[in-house]
Amino acid sequence: MTWLLGPYRDRRTYGVVAYLLLGLPLGILDFTLVVTGLSVGLGLVVTLVGIPLLVMTLLLARALATLERRLARSLLVAPMPRRIARADEGPGLLWARLRSLLAARRTWAEMGFLLIRLPLGIIDFTVAVSVVALMAWGLVAPIVAAAGAATTIGSWTIDTVAESLVVLPVSLLFLLVGPRILLGWGAVTGRVATAMLGRVEGRDLKFAVGEVLSRRGELDAFQILDELELRLGRGPFLTPVKLEAALLALEANGRLRARGDGLRTLYTVA
Repeated sequence: MTWLLGPYRDRRTYGVVAYLLLGLPLGILDFTLVVTGLSVGLGLVVTLVGIPLLVMTLLLARALATLERRLARSLLVAPMPRRIARADEGPGLLWARLRSLLAARRTWAEMGFLLIRLPLGIIDFTVAVSVVALMAWGLVAPIVAAAGAATTIGSWTIDTVAESLVVLPVSLLFLLVGPRILLGWGAVTGRVATAMLGRVEGRDLKFAVGEVLSRRGELDAFQILDELELRLGRGPFLTPVKLEAALLALEANGRLRARGDGLRTLYTVA
């Protein structure tokens, strides 16, 4: 019974339902803005007016992806990186920052998520509405029949309280398993969101490592990982393997110095 009734006491269940219901309106918004911006920008690119429109579309897509990332982290409890300073932020030539934005795989992954948000949102909304309706159907049907209103299911018309009780077992079943269905589908949606939005570029990770060492001084890999987890959060975007690759790249470029003290390797900014 704990397994069956536990979701009703879990606030995450209601967050998942809210996220699934938001899937349709947000999917329409994301898809419409991105497709409209890309189509108009590409159509006007020969007049040079399209270029700033395309740039604005990319910046708008990043803002929409940030909103989607926050919703997935807060409602689905999906592992998402918290915002950090990126290597392409801060002072610098506008063209260099734009080129960095275009070259980032994260930019196109976010764009891809916004484009599939509509079909995914339709499925999310349909699953949520269907499960909630089946949970409430058997409880509401007797009230509707008692009020004198008829309900039609195919060729079968339910117009009496006795007939309406036939669907009560269906609702009782979904009252028990419905929340688990919603949580399961929410986990699937969360994994898609994490795969496409939960990215940290390699250069951004190296930039963050440099910031940590500049502030904290000499640290080993475990201490650096702990600091980065406090800033980024935990998730597939930050693993010991990815950190090791960033440290080796920074050391090879002469940005870091590494020394061993017999038990561990300590890193410091060169």
